[in-house]
Amino acid sequence: MTSPHPGTAAAVTTTPAVPWWGVLSAWLATRVLALVVWGLFELEATGDVLYYHRRIGEMFAGAGLSATLVEYPTPVVWLLSLPWLAGGGSQAGYLAGFVVAMLALDAWLTVLLHRSSARSTAVLFWVGFVPLLGPLTLLRFDMVPAVLAGVALLLVARRPAPAGALVGVGAAVKLWPALLVPALLGDRRRRGRVLLGFFGAGAGLALLSLVAGGAERLFSPLTWQSDRGLQVESVWATPVMLWHLLSPELHTIGMSRYQAFEVFGPHVAGWTSAADLSMLVGLAVMALLFVRTWRRGAASPLAAAAVMTAVVACMIVTNKTLSPQYVLWLGGPVAVLVQQVTSRPVPRRTSQAVVRLALGTLVLAALTHLVYPVLYSAIVYDPPGPAQTAAVLVLAVRNAGLVALTVVSVALAWRVTEGPAAPAPGRR
Repeated sequence: MTSPHPGTAAAVTTTPAVPWWGVLSAWLATRVLALVVWGLFELEATGDVLYYHRRIGEMFAGAGLSATLVEYPTPVVWLLSLPWLAGGGSQAGYLAGFVVAMLALDAWLTVLLHRSSARSTAVLFWVGFVPLLGPLTLLRFDMVPAVLAGVALLLVARRPAPAGALVGVGAAVKLWPALLVPALLGDRRRRGRVLLGFFGAGAGLALLSLVAGGAERLFSPLTWQSDRGLQVESVWATPVMLWHLLSPELHTIGMSRYQAFEVFGPHVAGWTSAADLSMLVGLAVMALLFVRTWRRGAASPLAAAAVMTAVVACMIVTNKTLSPQYVLWLGGPVAVLVQQVTSRPVPRRTSQAVVRLALGTLVLAALTHLVYPVLYSAIVYDPPGPAQTAAVLVLAVRNAGLVALTVVSVALAWRVTEGPAAPAPGRR
């Protein structure tokens, strides 16, 4: 196909349009498969949901909001109360309600991706990404910020205020999505409405949280996160975990009071400090991308999706904590990136970078599924031996892949924020 502009490739069209019933069939089949895998092989992934049920029950029994799930923002407690109320307080009802809610969010993004493009590459990416990461995706509320980020990107060109509000809700649930809103500010004519939606939703929920739980409860998630140690799965724990294979007597792995498996021993403090320093570097990179986005001053959904993907990747690799569900955060923005390059002509280098990102994200989802829950017991419980060695090496490969994906995503975001933006669809 002839490029419409020099150096520009036609939109990636490797996947023809799939009718709605085909997408629905694929979605149902893969979600049923995920549920079967969960029920037969991965019931240990249910632990967090049972923990939510227990703590919400204690709150309704008299513990109070200020003492409930203090590691999470207050709106999370309200969110996690819904399946408790819907299920009548029973454990089975809570579990069913939680999974149904996550499936509903998953289906929402699936429908929007299918409707947003004449091609089906983006929606098939999302349909495949979720089960590759495993049943865990339906058993953690990280599905909420992942879907809200993707939907915000799909809406921002035509409905900027709701897009900003969705990011505001995501920030109220998980804090880190607050860093995503600058990615939506590339169009100077829509900035005010994006910010109005963001601050309206975010500030409104913060005020309600302050009134309901008080100042100490409002800020408790920040204190909780800052005091945590080096989690075994984090990128910055990788050197220590590899060292542990060679000299297992030097380090111990155990559950910390923050309900996460952390590594303890020589030089752990140094690697924790390195993680903290890398977070500052990551924030500086994000700031540069935000400045470039702001200075462009024109709409570019592709640039917004690229910057958002880079921000999420930076957040993951620079964090001293890394849980498997964090990889879910990448799904929404990467799906919209794929939607962008399959919907309109883009430079060939850009389309190739997006293909690499999408394929890399799928591989990382599968590797993360191996890390947790398949190999997790070998990592944190097994004595030194072949099983633990193999498991830690898979973890190291996954973490190296996360670093590589971050480099590719930042390079892509830098490239697409160069020069003036192309007009958004519907604008001339």
